[in-house]
Amino acid sequence: MKGMIMSPYWQGFKRSLVTYTRIPLKVDWSDDIKHTPAVCFLPWIGVVVALLSAWPLWFDWSSPLQALLMLLTSVLLTGGFHEDGLMDSCDGLVGGWDKEQRLSIMKDSRIGSYAALSIWFSLSLKWLLLSELLAIIPASFLGFIYTLAAWCAVHVMARVIPLVLMNSLDYVTVEQSKASSMIATLTSSQWGIALAPCLLFGLLAFNVFDLIITLMLAAGLVFLLRVYLHKKIEGFNGDTLGAGEQIGEIFIILCLLVSYS
Repeated sequence: MKGMIMSPYWQGFKRSLVTYTRIPLKVDWSDDIKHTPAVCFLPWIGVVVALLSAWPLWFDWSSPLQALLMLLTSVLLTGGFHEDGLMDSCDGLVGGWDKEQRLSIMKDSRIGSYAALSIWFSLSLKWLLLSELLAIIPASFLGFIYTLAAWCAVHVMARVIPLVLMNSLDYVTVEQSKASSMIATLTSSQWGIALAPCLLFGLLAFNVFDLIITLMLAAGLVFLLRVYLHKKIEGFNGDTLGAGEQIGEIFIILCLLVSYS
């Protein structure tokens, strides 16, 4: 009985893990297999990525080197899934003149100037901010635990932003997209699954007051993203969800840096 209850959650988690990372895992994609929507496990995938990419923290290396290797490992684990969305979004949203042209540009696999600029500034900001954060945390066991919790919070909380956009905007595309199969409107129980790791690692990485302020600022950030996307393409697509996640990572690292300083 317990196995039957947990099976849909396990199936949903496995589908999410295979979709959002490059971790090899055998998954049965049959429609007749009951599963919780894979997308509601996206923040839990952030936990997996954060824990696996935190290995440089075990070594007594300089903060810039640790930060660089942590970022590199996370990109390798996800296959640059969200970074690709950021680049495509910047090319389309900034370079296009109307909705159709913007969506069409985002489907183009070629990298434009806006994409190159966005990924350079995004990775540079994350590296610099993460380096600063690692440098000011004391080299102790408690410091290690805090750093690990903070790194998990970055990946978990950033992955909630695409879920909010997904559930508050219309899905738009110029043609059939593989991302459409992962789009889902979450129920209250599924939101509980998605938000559980945010509460856990948020409380570990922030004090209560700073967490509340961070969540309020994050709500404002999501509101601005919604307004911008509605103005540009009247909704969202898979690329803009990836862009939202990348913006979220930078935002959470910055909040952690301010909170700890």
